[in-house]
Order: sequence, then C-alpha cells, then structure tokens
Amino acid sequence: MGRHEAEHLRRFLDARARGDAAAMRRGWEEVVIDLFDRVDGLVYAAHRGRLDEREHEDAVALSLARISERLIHTFQGTSMGELVNATATLARGICIDVQRASVRRRRHAGASLDAGWGADLEDRPAPAWEAGEATRRFEAAGRGADAQAFLDWALPQLQERRRAVVELTLHGAELPEIMQELGLSRDNAYQLRSRGLKDLRRLKERFDA
Repeated sequence: MGRHEAEHLRRFLDARARGDAAAMRRGWEEVVIDLFDRVDGLVYAAHRGRLDEREHEDAVALSLARISERLIHTFQGTSMGELVNATATLARGICIDVQRASVRRRRHAGASLDAGWGADLEDRPAPAWEAGEATRRFEAAGRGADAQAFLDWALPQLQERRRAVVELTLHGAELPEIMQELGLSRDNAYQLRSRGLKDLRRLKERFDA
C-alpha cells in the first residue's frame, strides 16, 4: 500500500474516533481519490470482461459514488486491506446491478440476470489477457499521491462542464442527481462524467510520473 494511502486512512480513522464529522469527510475524500485507480481494477476484476466499456465506466462511477457517500458510514475496519476487501465486495455488487440494468434495457429474454456470476466464479480461470489487465490496473493503484494536492492541480485543468460533473461524482452524486443538479440529459451527463473521469485518470498518471 502507498504511504499516502495509509496516512489518509489514518486521518479518517482518527477523526472517526473523535466523532469529528467534518474531519471525517475531509479524510474520506482523500481516501476516495487514493482508491480511484484501485476501483477501476477491482471493477474489472469483478466482471472479467462481462461488461462493455460503457458499462464498465458506469460501474466505476457508481462504485466511486457509493464509496464516497455510503461506505464512509458503513466501513468499520481499520486497515487498507479491510477497505480494499469492502470495496471489492461493493464493486462486485454494482457490476451485477449494471449487468442487470443492461439486460433489461436490451430486453433480452430467457437467460438468468445472474448468469455468469455464480459461486464458482473464483474456480474458473480468466483468459490470460483479462487476468493480466486486471493485475495491471490493480497494481497501478500502488502509486500514491497526496489527494488534495492532486485535486487542486487536476480539477482546474478539466473542461468546465466535465469538472462540475466529476466534482459531483466524487462527492457521492449518482447519475440522476447529476442530471437534476446540472440540468443535463442522461446521455450528456454520462458522456461528461465518462470523459471527465478519463481525463482525471490521465492527469493522475502525469501527476504520479
């Protein structure tokens, strides 16, 4: 685990122990940014190619939103290992939800909405390229950087509308809330969020270089 990840989690845990809600939120926002690349890898490892690119981006954004808004209240652990395990569980559930929603949209009939998500998942080896990509994405998260410094540097570089959508996402807003807050259609909100998150990921690679 990165040195910054551990420090940011420690700040959150200290604030939680003190009952300082404002400091908890600040610490948790740093933790969420630290988890950004790791969430991408965990989502990919959960669906193993079952989701297409758009569905993958939806699952990543939903995972970040729920980590930001909900996991802050439900996480009871004290270590990065426990946090990663909780995030992996959350990501897998979201991947299932995204797949179900996609099946409903396409109105496919006959197949179970849980197809491919059985308990024997861990027993079936993924193709080598999928396992390699999941490993690459997971390990990329090891490069920690100070979250607030990164945001201060990166967010002003985003196009204005993308920045607004990304900021709402990082504060826990899901797509319908973003649409309502910014007066956007679903397609526009999705495109701005997807492109903004990709921009942020590219900027993080530059920041960490």
